[in-house]
Amino acid sequence: MKVVALHTDFRIYWPARLRKLNEALNRRGDSLEVIEIAGLGSPYAFAAKKEESDLQWHILFPDKKPEELDGATIKSSLFKALARINPDVIIAGAIAFPSGALAVRWGQKTGAKVIIFDDAKKEAVQRSSWVDWIKRRIYDGVDAMFYPAPDWNSTGRSWGFNPEEIFYGVDVVDNDFWAQPAELNQSWGNYFVSVGRQIPIKNYYSIAQAYVSYHARKGTDTFNWVLIGDGPDHQKIVGFIRENHCSDKVFFLPFQSQKELPAVYQHAQALICNSKSETWGLVINEAMAGGCPVFASIQCGATNTLVHDGLNGYTFSCDDIERLAECMVSYHNLSEEKKVAMRESSKRIIADWGLDRFAQGACAAIDYVASHKKRKTSLIAKLIICFWKGRYRPI
Repeated sequence: MKVVALHTDFRIYWPARLRKLNEALNRRGDSLEVIEIAGLGSPYAFAAKKEESDLQWHILFPDKKPEELDGATIKSSLFKALARINPDVIIAGAIAFPSGALAVRWGQKTGAKVIIFDDAKKEAVQRSSWVDWIKRRIYDGVDAMFYPAPDWNSTGRSWGFNPEEIFYGVDVVDNDFWAQPAELNQSWGNYFVSVGRQIPIKNYYSIAQAYVSYHARKGTDTFNWVLIGDGPDHQKIVGFIRENHCSDKVFFLPFQSQKELPAVYQHAQALICNSKSETWGLVINEAMAGGCPVFASIQCGATNTLVHDGLNGYTFSCDDIERLAECMVSYHNLSEEKKVAMRESSKRIIADWGLDRFAQGACAAIDYVASHKKRKTSLIAKLIICFWKGRYRPI
């Protein structure tokens, strides 16, 4: 059986996932080829390119950004590649993007089975009932969904999928990489850490506010805060920290490579993630694999699955600054024994959410669609699928 993995690009976490899937498929005599639409313009452009491997990896437009490509150009090149490979199954990104939209169209044209991976919950984006109806018609051409975890069941059902057509494990990292002991070449003392793009939706300014409140309660005994990344909110956060006389306790760093981050997580007291909206939040996986407790907002998709309040961290609403400050104080006041227990709990919980989980979930979805007939689509669904090419909006 021939399988194609298709998306706008496969950066940062994806190469390890796809290598694991390739190994699993090869062991049973199946093959995997990877197709990226564009080679430039990923929001994770700061991350290193994929490592070389025995994977058959194709980039249709290596010198282009996705937003520089029109739908007709993408379709022409992609359909030529798919015609050459002639896959039995395509695993593609969300139907909002050209990868998913065109995969569904190819499935209608050739009978190839289509699995869509997605980590967006339906309620995360407000749409009109008319748009939802159109999306559901496009989903009629999808044979199975590959989501992060059972928390997405209601989303899958709302798009018309039966429980047996929903699979899990898309949002994982290489746990072994993040768990490999690493030496920290910094002198930050005891510290909390936050990692990511400093944009409004990530809500780092609220973490700064909570940190100042925590600092007011603990004084000179306060743990430091290391904030890694950059973005339009950076100067606002720096200014707030300075105004509240915490500059000696907060360290600002630019984006770090994946080689540098394991040590940061492993030596941190806790990761703090307070996003207003986050489809999943893979920094949580990374930190937990390194044995780091996590303070995460309930608006992060991963929180309900990975963060168990009081066991391996704390949870709170993204707008509850006082609750976050209380979490910092509560953790600060724990005995060393209880802090170690939190670290061990993070490792134990995340152990079940590694690359094997991705490969098992993907293979289960592949086996399901391969053994079942394609889902039926109405004439109106076929017409919508024929005209929808997807679109890419840069973050």
